[in-house]
Amino acid sequence: MLDQAQSKAWQTLIISSHPLFGKGLHKILGTLPNHKVQVVGIVPDIEHALKFLENSQPDLVILDCDDEDGNKQTIWKHFVEGDRRLRIVLLSLKEGGSQAVVYDRRILSASEIDAWL
Repeated sequence: MLDQAQSKAWQTLIISSHPLFGKGLHKILGTLPNHKVQVVGIVPDIEHALKFLENSQPDLVILDCDDEDGNKQTIWKHFVEGDRRLRIVLLSLKEGGSQAVVYDRRILSASEIDAWL
């Protein structure tokens, strides 16, 4: 999956209940050199994301995790433990939110683990 991801744009879904944040992130991602990211959707919550995922297969999900109403168990169940091979990035705009958490599900052979680490 890594080689494929390096040769094509990441099909990306943004989940944010803050419209300005979602649109701003979309604009920032559009400025990346070599068009490495293509935003295929911006949805306001997990329920809309699940409906979106019924018809689409993005490579990457960016989740604004500032939403106090967000159901963390639903996020975990569908994006981290589910059958799909998705990469998910959790972002926070809260104070001290200078880091992103990346969950990257992939299956590697024993010989590929060192290169990945």
